[in-house]
Amino acid sequence: MFLTGEERWKVLRLHVEDQISLAALARETGISTRTLQRWLRLYRAGGAGALDLGPRADAGTRRVDPEMVRFIEGLALTKPRPRMATLHRLAAAEAGRRGAPATSYRRRSVIPFASPVAETHTGTATIQLGA
Repeated sequence: MFLTGEERWKVLRLHVEDQISLAALARETGISTRTLQRWLRLYRAGGAGALDLGPRADAGTRRVDPEMVRFIEGLALTKPRPRMATLHRLAAAEAGRRGAPATSYRRRSVIPFASPVAETHTGTATIQLGA
């Protein structure tokens, strides 16, 4: 759940102005106490405007080596399509052979799932990493 700075302030204002404890806010809103503490720290340092989301420092950059992306795409576009666990196992083995860090099992965005566009082009696919 991503909240705008204004939405964050509406929640945090209950603590700042109405003295409702962060623990009580966490229980009532479902937002973790740690997140509320971080928002409070941001607010104290820069006011309500500091609660606005800024662009990520790593926006638009890939953390996976382009050669590994091509390798994983090639595996994912084979017929029949391998299972995710198989793709991960093969990618981890290939990364080990190349001396590169293995991609996390959670980095599924590198795989062009059921996109007909990805399958009709020449093996290339539009992928978004770190999104």
